[in-house]
Amino acid sequence: MRRWSFLFLVVLLLFSSCTTISLESRPYWIDSTPEIPGLEVFVAKGEGSTETDAKTNAISAALSQMGEAIGYDLETMYFRELFSTQEILDLGARIADEYKWEIDGNWTYYIAVTADEEIFAAARTPESIEYRKNLDSITSLLDGSLEAYKENRDIEGVEKLLEALVLSLEGNISSEVLDPDLILEKALTYLGQIQIESAKKGRNDDEDSFVFRVVRKKGLMYPVVEEATVECSYWALTVEGEIKQFSHPAKTDSKGRFSFNRTNPYILRTGELKLSVRIDEDLMARLSRVAPSYMVEKIEEAVEKGSMVYSYSYAPLQDLDSIAFAFAEYGYDGTLLKEEGHLSSTLQRIFSIEGMDNVNLFYADGEDENENLESLLSLYDRFSQIYIIRMGVVGRNRIDDTIYARAEGKIIRVDTATGEKTYTENFHYTGSGLSFQEADSMALSVLSSVISAYLLGEF
Repeated sequence: MRRWSFLFLVVLLLFSSCTTISLESRPYWIDSTPEIPGLEVFVAKGEGSTETDAKTNAISAALSQMGEAIGYDLETMYFRELFSTQEILDLGARIADEYKWEIDGNWTYYIAVTADEEIFAAARTPESIEYRKNLDSITSLLDGSLEAYKENRDIEGVEKLLEALVLSLEGNISSEVLDPDLILEKALTYLGQIQIESAKKGRNDDEDSFVFRVVRKKGLMYPVVEEATVECSYWALTVEGEIKQFSHPAKTDSKGRFSFNRTNPYILRTGELKLSVRIDEDLMARLSRVAPSYMVEKIEEAVEKGSMVYSYSYAPLQDLDSIAFAFAEYGYDGTLLKEEGHLSSTLQRIFSIEGMDNVNLFYADGEDENENLESLLSLYDRFSQIYIIRMGVVGRNRIDDTIYARAEGKIIRVDTATGEKTYTENFHYTGSGLSFQEADSMALSVLSSVISAYLLGEF
């Protein structure tokens, strides 16, 4: 304390000058920065149309100099403190003297700032520099979060808060204002206000689409949330004929709206959509690595609480009663497989998943495709369309102790009124096993599922 008192007296003696508009009494320290034992000295100039503007610019210039000397930005962090109290306690710094003048309405302002040499040196260490940079980044993210929230970009605001939370945890920030739990609480407050709800379709929305919007459950007339990413989860058949959950993201527009379209032909015709706001996956992964588990769990709970489950039902694309399925399944030797085949049972099983049990299945005997088609048209002309499905094992191969069988299949859709083939689709699959029979069975079984799932997408 005595050392500081002594240095303070030295500063008073060296910077003894009166604040005046007389240029004749201009103090020497303006032109020649003094060297004072135990102190860092910074002299800066500011100009402006008012005294306050000139002083503001001088303080900004001084902090800029100090920032260059210390290795990180000081203006954002300390301008208010230095302007209002004349000191920066963290750096042992103070405004030691100031000098100003006004000529023709233009003000010039000089200030001399001193900082304790030891404290200033300690603030230059790599650890301190990194710590301060983290503080700057966190402060900037918190400001950006508030700005995003004001502009109705709530999820962007949440993500900025979570980025700040990661930095706070990584840098062991001790500031009460930047405490991780306080940052988390702010993010949870934002998330807790999110609500997803159904919305009316617009003129440009697809007939099969479902329209929703994201709103904030606070504020006048529930403000909409713009540019929010929403995860849309649903159940659909895989090409192997299994039911699995799929998802894709959607983004809200300037009205907070987004739509779910039937882009996956294998989506279950009747089911549920789960809609949840999505936080950047990489950000959540970073947070999971540094945050206590309770923090991550609270965020996930908040997202889950704000999610929406929507029950839907699509009308059939075609009338199944007016369709005939004529199929032929062949073994490797060309034998027509009936009871021992896979396609018939697989097709009925997959269609029954959607409650379609009235599948009109018929055998399509005959190797000549054209003759077979003529026969089918004469037999089943009461149907509007015939799907002809032909599949079989076309090749085998042995590699070491494993047998591989390649099965190929084809779907031909025919309009019975004109006899025209409206399209043809080809499929293939290679199965494996320890025997020819096992490999053949696997290839035909999987190919049956692939073809059946594809056909279900037609309805």
